[in-house]
Amino acid sequence: MINKSIAHLLCLCILILVAGSCSKPEPAAVEHGEIDTSGDPIQTPADPDDIITLEIENGVFELTPMARYKASVMVMSKKSYSYGWAGKVAPIDLALAWGRLTEPQYDEHIDYRQSDRWYYFEYDSESPLDGRYISNHSANNHIIPATENIHKALRSVKKKQKIVLEGFLVYLKGTYEGEKVFWNSSLKREDHGANACELFFVEKVRVGNNVYQ
Repeated sequence: MINKSIAHLLCLCILILVAGSCSKPEPAAVEHGEIDTSGDPIQTPADPDDIITLEIENGVFELTPMARYKASVMVMSKKSYSYGWAGKVAPIDLALAWGRLTEPQYDEHIDYRQSDRWYYFEYDSESPLDGRYISNHSANNHIIPATENIHKALRSVKKKQKIVLEGFLVYLKGTYEGEKVFWNSSLKREDHGANACELFFVEKVRVGNNVYQ
């Protein structure tokens, strides 16, 4: 006969295992080969009439595709958000880099951090790469996952990991709790400061060899 305390512990362990398995993303495909982060993100025209409707509790939004976007990048920092409508729509910000910034010899010279939907970098006086290069080859991306599976995959991403993101840069408008809201995406990599972040509706992500949709 099983002791009650042991039975309770077994049930708790089973619940933890079930919860853990439920939180893992399910890959849709496998792609082999190294992710090449040396090039710039690829931006091509999108049809603005292909409106994406997004609903959350107390909110309805329309996402207008401004450009199709594919980025083979390295994650330099990641921050999650949950408060307000923006945290529900875009629950993850990724500070992403490409080009020479992804080469390991520059790590000791440059620091990246995020706070309140902003992204910052600092570089020391011995950095071979100047602020202009760093600014033009890195960006803060407000991620709108197209599916919960993609959200799970992005939650598992680690700093300095190479990933591939595909989807659309979008303009958002809608209502939340009766109030009108707006959120726009940058369409340039050379801008900085306010309104320079990408608002990225992600339909596909590759992490390692696994592809998630």
